[in-house]
Amino acid sequence: MEKHRVLRKVQQAVGSYDQRNANDILKQIRQHSSLCGDGLQLLAHYFADGLEARLSAGTPMYKQLQSSSSADTLKAYKVYITASPFQRMSNFLSNRTILGLAQNKSSLHIIDFGVFYGFQWPCLIQRLSERPDGPPRLRITGIDLPHPGFRPAERVEETGRRLEKYSKRFGVPFEYNCLAQKWDTIRPEDIKINREEVTVVNCLYRVKNLSDETVTANCPGDAVLRLIRRINPNIFIHGVVNGTYNAPFFLTRFREALFHLREKHLGS
Repeated sequence: MEKHRVLRKVQQAVGSYDQRNANDILKQIRQHSSLCGDGLQLLAHYFADGLEARLSAGTPMYKQLQSSSSADTLKAYKVYITASPFQRMSNFLSNRTILGLAQNKSSLHIIDFGVFYGFQWPCLIQRLSERPDGPPRLRITGIDLPHPGFRPAERVEETGRRLEKYSKRFGVPFEYNCLAQKWDTIRPEDIKINREEVTVVNCLYRVKNLSDETVTANCPGDAVLRLIRRINPNIFIHGVVNGTYNAPFFLTRFREALFHLREKHLGS
């Protein structure tokens, strides 16, 4: 009961940007959290970091908390897929579906909403290179939200360069196009659709970044779904997390994220 009371207080303080009360409660949480503790102590540590980042939005501290290198992200991703089967199985099933669809085809276009660092695609590239009749021409359109700072497309472009090197290593003809912008502003002509290619739209667990219909009737989530309908792909591969992470209210998002991690991953 005491933990729930503290959580309610910190949610309300951070949600209303009450710096004084929020910082006092965060200090209490820090006393019971640890990077070397059990699951709940780890959960408290990282959620405290997230709450602190929200309180310090727009300051140097916020940038420090939000920044991470691709190497650090890759290490974290490796730990995650080793500990949890969900992302690994999603990637496996998605890639297997794409391989079956592209069998005996000469050209494949993957439109990846939420490409991030492109961790899903090296395995697919390697499998394509092993086709008895030779690999198809692979075209990937990497779509993600703009990166903070003066180079909003930097991370998406870096992803393309890494995938290009990997494709060259395995002899797969490769072309990459990147779009770093709000997804609901993308037009079909930006994606350069070729109807002679096998077209795949892939979006695994990233629609949560789009505001839902509780914000406005013409919400970004619906706009992206309309865009995908206009693309008219051969297949749309979609992964969804069962949580209200794109609600307009901070308290709702915070509770959903906290309880999802606590119940699904910690089992407590």
